Amino acid sequence: MASEKTPNLGLNQIDRTSPKTTYFDLEKYLDQNWRAVDDFAGDVNDGVNEIKKRLDTTERKAVTLEPGVQIVHAEKAAPFSLTGLNGRTLVNLLGRWGNLSRLMGVTPYQADIKLDTLNKGTLPNSLKVTIKPGYTVGVGFYSNFKFLAGKYYVAIVRAKVGNATDAGISAPNALVESKVIVTDKTKFATAWFRLAPTSDIITNIDLVTQGTVGQYSYFEAARIYEISAAEYTALATMTDDQIDNKYPYVDSVMPVRNPYAIRYGENLAPHSFYSWDAAVGTPLIKDARSVVVSSSNIMISSIYPLVPGQAYTVSAQSSGATGRIHVNMQNETAVIGNVTGSGIISYTFTVPAGTKGVVIRLLGTSTAEVTISDFMFNIGSIAKPFKQHEDSMLALQTDLYADPVTGANADTVFERDGQYYKSKRWHSMTLDGSLPWGYFDSAAGYKVVRIPATNGMVDSERITKFDGKLVQHVFPLSGPDQSHLSPESGVVGLSISSTDSGWGDNYTPTTDEIKAYFMGWKMYLAGQGDVSKPFNNEAVGKAWCPLDSIYDSNGAAATLYVTTLPTTAITSLSYVRYGNWSAYQLVYKLATPTAEPIISEGQLTFVEGDNQVGVGTGIVLREKAKPYREYEVTGQIRWNINNGSPGEFQTSLLSYRVDRFIGIYRNSQRDNWTLYPNTVTNAGALAQMMSHNYDATAAYTVSYLAFMASPKAVFTGSYAANEKTLLADLLESVQQANTRVSVVENKKADKDNPAWIKPTLLNGWVEGRSVGIMKDGNGFVHIKGLLVDGLTTGGLTLFTLPRGYRPNSIQGPVSYGYGANGPVLVQFDIFPDGRVSFGGGGASNSNSLSLLFPPFLAEQ
Repeated sequence: MASEKTPNLGLNQIDRTSPKTTYFDLEKYLDQNWRAVDDFAGDVNDGVNEIKKRLDTTERKAVTLEPGVQIVHAEKAAPFSLTGLNGRTLVNLLGRWGNLSRLMGVTPYQADIKLDTLNKGTLPNSLKVTIKPGYTVGVGFYSNFKFLAGKYYVAIVRAKVGNATDAGISAPNALVESKVIVTDKTKFATAWFRLAPTSDIITNIDLVTQGTVGQYSYFEAARIYEISAAEYTALATMTDDQIDNKYPYVDSVMPVRNPYAIRYGENLAPHSFYSWDAAVGTPLIKDARSVVVSSSNIMISSIYPLVPGQAYTVSAQSSGATGRIHVNMQNETAVIGNVTGSGIISYTFTVPAGTKGVVIRLLGTSTAEVTISDFMFNIGSIAKPFKQHEDSMLALQTDLYADPVTGANADTVFERDGQYYKSKRWHSMTLDGSLPWGYFDSAAGYKVVRIPATNGMVDSERITKFDGKLVQHVFPLSGPDQSHLSPESGVVGLSISSTDSGWGDNYTPTTDEIKAYFMGWKMYLAGQGDVSKPFNNEAVGKAWCPLDSIYDSNGAAATLYVTTLPTTAITSLSYVRYGNWSAYQLVYKLATPTAEPIISEGQLTFVEGDNQVGVGTGIVLREKAKPYREYEVTGQIRWNINNGSPGEFQTSLLSYRVDRFIGIYRNSQRDNWTLYPNTVTNAGALAQMMSHNYDATAAYTVSYLAFMASPKAVFTGSYAANEKTLLADLLESVQQANTRVSVVENKKADKDNPAWIKPTLLNGWVEGRSVGIMKDGNGFVHIKGLLVDGLTTGGLTLFTLPRGYRPNSIQGPVSYGYGANGPVLVQFDIFPDGRVSFGGGGASNSNSLSLLFPPFLAEQ
């Protein structure tokens, strides 16, 4: 009988039936067995050590998420932990001219120019430049642009050739470098040049098309940025698309605005069939997961963003042999492929270069109806089991600035106790009529006005005008459209031309007239039929007209004017205008950085394996929707969100032009609306719901990605790579969640029983009767008390309201003061930065002040 082995370790056993056992084989029965035991012990030890490592030590995997869409492979399913997100600022030296949304300011040369809404890229329209008879070149240009010696510039435009030879951007009389032109007739592509002048150059910026008479090209998104020397050098090694992505178009000055990172669901198809883009015929949606189609009743969805060159697989369950999945390129120029059959049908394809998405059609090959269900769109070449689409996202609603040339002193994001904060190094303000403007000085052709600016770094201000042009920093001010910041005085000074304001050299505007200017109104000499004539105290009087160009419902130039001082912004006017009114904007560097909490939503998580992640800016979170009830159409009533078609539908518009809806929520729960792509109206994507599904008593909110031109930022972070780290993250998340719940409970208790807080009194004022500030459960701030014996100089601050208790706009309550001659009325000012001060009236004659103010709504 042969020698047997033990069942687990395979050790040799002695065969006691054999006479050979008289002689004991040491090699076989001792050495081999011990080696086997030792090998087993080593394997066990390695396994135990690996388990100990996973359970006893933390291990994280670093991840960098670049702007755009990408595939990230994760070793474990785990949450993403943010460790770095920095601000960036782009300053388009062409202002808003480059959005080419109006012909005003675009000068034709050897060309006819017009706005085109059919041939466009990411903006609402393009500029069409057509070559005139007798020429081979046509130009639309920006006049008198100044390049400064010792600076570095890049000029970019998106262009599409119609039937001409080529198109591009140029600067005559300037020795531009690396000039790139466009010849593509199928899509908008990037044309650009760079320039590092050794002396100041004043030149035009030309949008040029070359060809023959009558030929044309299209242009959009023109911009010029000052960049650093290092970035200038790097341009030579970058592709045209990389340059377009690194320096995207922005209007005037723009930070990283509302950044997000989304891990798209394992199923990249829409959340349900109710969310598919469109249909041909009348496919019947049975429920969120199944639809009845045929050769004439077709479901259609554009699925993007996708990664060019990446393999994807589509699959579904077909109830009959005629079920069909058809895949097209997003621009419909080519068929990628299709599959037909019954049962589980699937098709694998690779996204071609030059497209960022595909169009899917679900249909039948005959008129017979077929049910297609459980549609799956996944990464890779193997069809995966159906899963409902479920994104994971980290979205931050904030602005992140940095030095626009060097990128230094950037705002940064950090996390503490589950709350995201911004280390704020820059402050931005909308310079509108609600602020405490003051007249300061004047010279021939301009006036100087001032605005308070706290905690500012000297001469760090950047101001853009209502037309988007950059105001130049100059000190001392020596002409119009100049500014300076003085931290010693705590003000920003700004010079305004008489051409813009209508304030003649012999006239000094009042405070309210200055405010009217910053609400969009220009003063002029009344009764002359010419709004360009400034007012110089003439007896005929003054009038006001809008600063921007407005048009009536027939498209003709409006002759709107008023003869009484305007007290509301021109946005309240019921006129159609080219683009929305935009107030002056101010950004300046803070002398002392501050930290402030950020509104955020979601937790970015990875699934084990491949993850498709999109990084960008321009996300809008939970905006209140304004659904509009459409009149009865063919026996049905529909409700609209963001219908940009002309007429009453526009009451449903959201704050920004919508690229794509992320979610529509009814009382905070996801709701099923029919979604249409961003090309259906001027406002972008549209959502509709039949009246029988609509709840008029519910609160509807919308999260969406906007067409918001903004520089992009990189998300850096890590995720847990083993069990101990996952457990540690879980414990920390539970602790933070419990903390936040208790904070919410305490806030609820505070709202139910609001507490009065005491401010720090300034300028010698003390309590005559207890002074307190309180915010009630509805968000209204109440102030009470009596002040005595302080300094009564006008404009002095009495005390400052804490954050969360400040108004969104300046408040001007009137109360009483008491002096030797009895009570007097006193005007107070409460500013959005929290200052409570004298505004006028009898304050100078008072030795005590009553603070019984009407309540006001706190900042949101």
